Amino acid sequence: MLNRELHFLILKCFQNSNHLIMKEINKTDLSSGQPKILEYLLENDGAKSIEIACGCTLDKSTVASLLIRMEKTGLIKREKDDKDGRSFNIFLTEFGKKRAFEVKEICKIVDESAMRGISPEKQEEFLETLNKVIENLAHENRV
Repeated sequence: MLNRELHFLILKCFQNSNHLIMKEINKTDLSSGQPKILEYLLENDGAKSIEIACGCTLDKSTVASLLIRMEKTGLIKREKDDKDGRSFNIFLTEFGKKRAFEVKEICKIVDESAMRGISPEKQEEFLETLNKVIENLAHENRV
């Protein structure tokens, strides 16, 4: 039964969560991929594009094209790295921070909806378990 298989449940959970998030994101002028980067930069402002790609599980070329569009629309700014003049650090602009907080609120509402009826203790246990599953799978991908 598929409803007892981890890979299927994770996929189904992602699809349902992503659908609800994108339903709200589509009401904004953000394109696919940009919300994830905004959220990442909210916690990692000044990151390099390679760090953003890894943190958002996106490929480098996708991130590069998203960052170009995000810079043109005033969501981010690039600053040369003081230590390595060949690379840039990516920062949110004030406008970008505002949009990032909007994305964060949309995701928070969807997460709360997903966890409705589950005690705070069980929620914490579930998140710890899910992080362990992610860690295990990441380890297998590196081997």
